[in-house]
Amino acid sequence: MTDSSLHFDRRKLLKAAALTPFAGLALSGCGAKPVDSAAANKTVTVTSYGGSYNDQLTQTILDPFSKQSGIQTTLLANTSLAALKAQVQSGDVQWDLVEITAPEYETAVAEDLLEPFDYDIISDKGLPGYAKAEYGIKYLSFLFVMAWDQKAIPDAQAPKDWAQFFDQGKYDTKRSVYNQLSDSSVLEAALLADGVPFDQIYPLDVDRALRVLGHHPGKDRLLYHAANQEPIQQLTSGEVSLSTSFNNRINAARNDGAKLNFSAENAVLAGDYFVVPKGAKNKEAAFKLMNFMSNDADAGAAFDQVTNLTLANTPALSKLPKEVADTLPTSPRLADKILVRDDKWWSENLKKTEQQFKLWQAS
Repeated sequence: MTDSSLHFDRRKLLKAAALTPFAGLALSGCGAKPVDSAAANKTVTVTSYGGSYNDQLTQTILDPFSKQSGIQTTLLANTSLAALKAQVQSGDVQWDLVEITAPEYETAVAEDLLEPFDYDIISDKGLPGYAKAEYGIKYLSFLFVMAWDQKAIPDAQAPKDWAQFFDQGKYDTKRSVYNQLSDSSVLEAALLADGVPFDQIYPLDVDRALRVLGHHPGKDRLLYHAANQEPIQQLTSGEVSLSTSFNNRINAARNDGAKLNFSAENAVLAGDYFVVPKGAKNKEAAFKLMNFMSNDADAGAAFDQVTNLTLANTPALSKLPKEVADTLPTSPRLADKILVRDDKWWSENLKKTEQQFKLWQAS
């Protein structure tokens, strides 16, 4: 990333299942609905991952954008590449701006599902160099972290690295791990636990990672979660004492009073894209929203402070207190202490790795 606190090139938010993935799609074979030209671009429909994150996005970005522009926003919690693809192929595109993971972005580009971004509408002055792409903006950076229930594991006794996290002898408890590999870094965590250094993680040795998960702590001691809020519920209920999660989710739970904590060190840095589906009815409004998100310093700083994530908005950094900037995923303080996820490897290997992981889970 650019500037002193944005120098990484890579990004969990998890996929909430609050709505069915294909809600609002036309039936197969139906034609596209006509667009009301008078109403076009007076509104923008955004899809993301739900939960506390959607609330934060609305508070810091969407509401200020609507107030400034007069464009009304609708935020859904059912984002998925599969649903985006179905809408484009049906010719009835209901979404205007869609959050997807970095590997999914590469897939969507290859399958010609996206509108090219209009950088005459979106000023790139506020965008870090890594974030600008032809068919989207890598607008968000976050950390995949090890988290714990402070009632069961005091901070002084918490795991310092992934080897300790998976050590059943040290923590005789079940653990929960995220099983959606498009934005989970559980395989990277397993290899780190097995002593592989950061610079040798890629290409991923998937067989070795699965052996680590099977042996430490053992498949019978692993629970899986597929949505953002699940590990929070599992940790706070006492079902597990350790879980993988994302830094912003644990922060949000702590702000709500949950006795949870996490370690930023040995985390995995990754990011998500915002994209516009091919045939979106309000793509101009979507581009205006992305311009606001990337360049409005006050909104960007509010987002960073509330979420503890790094927005691809360079002007926002000058608005942040040092104590906040130092805790962001892209802080130079963490530069040598975290792994940067290899988006290219995942885009090329996601499908076959997902298949291998599912077969291993079922065996």
